[in-house]
Amino acid sequence: MSEDREAIRALEQLGLTEYEARCFVALAQLPHGTAKEIAEVADVPRSRVYETMDRLQSRGLVELHEADPREYQNVSVDTALEILRTEYESYFDTVEETLEQLEPTYKKAEQAVWAINTHEQVTGRVVDLVDDASDEVVLIVLEEDLLDRTVRRSLAAASDRGVTVHVGTVSDVVRDRLEEDGVDAHVYETGLIEWFTAMTDTPRIGRLLMVDRGPVLASALHEAELPGVPNETAAWSDGIDHGFATFAERVFTYDLKENGVAVSDLTESTGDD
Repeated sequence: MSEDREAIRALEQLGLTEYEARCFVALAQLPHGTAKEIAEVADVPRSRVYETMDRLQSRGLVELHEADPREYQNVSVDTALEILRTEYESYFDTVEETLEQLEPTYKKAEQAVWAINTHEQVTGRVVDLVDDASDEVVLIVLEEDLLDRTVRRSLAAASDRGVTVHVGTVSDVVRDRLEEDGVDAHVYETGLIEWFTAMTDTPRIGRLLMVDRGPVLASALHEAELPGVPNETAAWSDGIDHGFATFAERVFTYDLKENGVAVSDLTESTGDD
């Protein structure tokens, strides 16, 4: 049955082996079962059923009745889901902890431009950059849907910790959303948006970000592949020591000055002649 195959695939994605998933799904269709009965329903060699059921029992997913022959039954669906959910979350905790410990060892501060290929990745990078800001965030939003709640929460947190937040937009919806989410931002109308939106070809500019006069990000919107899901890519830089980042920083600085923001340009801020 297709339901069986879907359940087996889902359980494998949650960490069960193929035989474990097959036996668990087979047993779910029986009030209880012997190794022989489970093997027949699960299409698993009988010689492998015993060790498979032992592993499922050790994970708390099945119960054993010491009879002759042995009989097994699944725990309730709610109990099984809670066990699997806890295991899955523990994997994330372990990955997070180990990667955070490893990151200082392998991650080098390189001056480079990095490519991002999905909307989720772009939003994640925007949030990461804003969360790391210590002084200033400048965000220009050309598509109001790109200023989603995740980004607005990150901007609100930045403003709460004293970071100066500038948001360039021509959209009243963007202004309203920022106000509703308590983002203490200097919102201004920028001529850059009119200039970029006059270019109707695809891809078109989606959003531009600069943080602390260093990291910059520029995203592009392509023709949508799925309804309601932005098809967004981006390039971002973690420094200002090369062309892309320097150009972006100069554009941001010029735009802010044109809108009456008192800012120093790159040469003044770095002390260059």
